[in-house]
Amino acid sequence: MIFENLNVKRISIHEVFEREADRKRKQPSYAEALERLHVDAIAEFRQRVTAALAAEQKSLQMRIIRHGPGSHLYDVQELVAAADTDFLSISRRVPDRLADVQLSQSIPGGVVLVFDGTVGAGNRRYVGVIKAEKHSGFRRYRSRDATFTEFLDDLFLTPTQRLYKIGMFVEVSAGLAPPNGWDAYVFDTNISKSHREAAALYFYDAFLGCGLMEDGAYETARFFDLTKDFVRRSGFSRDQKQDLVDALHTFVKTETANTFSSNEYATQYLPADAHDAYRAFMESNRFPSRAIVRDITQMGQRLRRRRFRFGSDIELSVSTDALNSHDVVIETGAASDFGGEGSDPWTRVTIRHSMTDER
Repeated sequence: MIFENLNVKRISIHEVFEREADRKRKQPSYAEALERLHVDAIAEFRQRVTAALAAEQKSLQMRIIRHGPGSHLYDVQELVAAADTDFLSISRRVPDRLADVQLSQSIPGGVVLVFDGTVGAGNRRYVGVIKAEKHSGFRRYRSRDATFTEFLDDLFLTPTQRLYKIGMFVEVSAGLAPPNGWDAYVFDTNISKSHREAAALYFYDAFLGCGLMEDGAYETARFFDLTKDFVRRSGFSRDQKQDLVDALHTFVKTETANTFSSNEYATQYLPADAHDAYRAFMESNRFPSRAIVRDITQMGQRLRRRRFRFGSDIELSVSTDALNSHDVVIETGAASDFGGEGSDPWTRVTIRHSMTDER
């Protein structure tokens, strides 16, 4: 969705606090009235929100998972229909829910802005939430007699600030049973299109009740990268690691089934005693156990070429076709196996072609 024509109707500003050593929940500080911002402040606020949600590398559309009483969507539906006095009281549920899910001391407190209005050419109703960490800075101002420098320790949403998150729920069709009729978007300075899992789980999942969209191309590429990383980190022998990576290329590129799962790869190729470790590894990296749509359109060179490193100074780049046709054969063994002396590990690379170029 293109977030243009963003109009802001109401804003309430609350604050949540990080937990201390006792890990007890701290009561949020609630707004006592709706904000009455100057027209310039509203224009700047609109620009910040629009720019953030338009940043494709940091903004994602999400699936709405929870929508019953107590969920964020449930409150959103009440907020868009509320009178001003009710909007203020209902908006206090938002910092309450955020304080509930910020269980770790490592999660900082911050200012929580709850706002609504309309967006887009169709003036669709929305409710937005911003969590912005506070920071410090200086302000210069001039009085009639002198110029002063003032230290401020409660700044937020300044142009250079990067530590904030936005949740945006937009009504795309009225009158449908929830979560139908609503789209959800999340902006988080930590995320990127190639690493969506960097988004704060407590914010989009526990707080907003959302989940990542299913995306076959992204998930296929991520399955490949995670599984290759698991094999690389494992205690398998060099030959086993090469065989498992060969199998991974075949599993992703050559298999014809429309869907696959990480469990299928484990069952077909991993030793039985590695299944639990692999499953735990994938779960710890938030990779889904469900079936994934096989889509290699985002794999690029990863499936077309293999790169091998020998020691610190030697690298070999080979197409997967050359490996599969045995035009290039890589063997490992003791030095004595290849005409040397002793048992030091050596590698023999056989290339069934003459050298044609040097770069």
